[in-house]
Amino acid sequence: MSNPFWLFPWNLAPTSLNQPILPDWSLQHITVNYQGDPAIEKEVAANVASYGKQLGIVTEAVLALARGGADEAEPIKRLREIAKKIEKIKEEHRSDLAASAQQAMDSLAKKDRAAAERIAAEFARRARGDSAR
Repeated sequence: MSNPFWLFPWNLAPTSLNQPILPDWSLQHITVNYQGDPAIEKEVAANVASYGKQLGIVTEAVLALARGGADEAEPIKRLREIAKKIEKIKEEHRSDLAASAQQAMDSLAKKDRAAAERIAAEFARRARGDSAR
């Protein structure tokens, strides 16, 4: 008995054999599970210091202070340097967020002026601390 041509195994193989290997894997895979800004956390861990490195520096600084070390001890200087870098990243993200909000409101105003005014008024009311509508 002969098999028809279309039943041969090579006819069942996929035509494309491209497949990502470990598509979500990287050395800097970070999962943030709290109220912080994941974009800031990722940038800090990638460009300033990993969480373990930050914890090590904090631990060294606390131990230096506990030993009665000077305020200018090397671990405390390192902690101040990291704090400065982190604050710079946060400031950059605040600027980006403000620019994004402005662009979004400009775009909304062009498409639906009434909605933009309503949102602006609601935001202003909240900023003043008014609770009544």
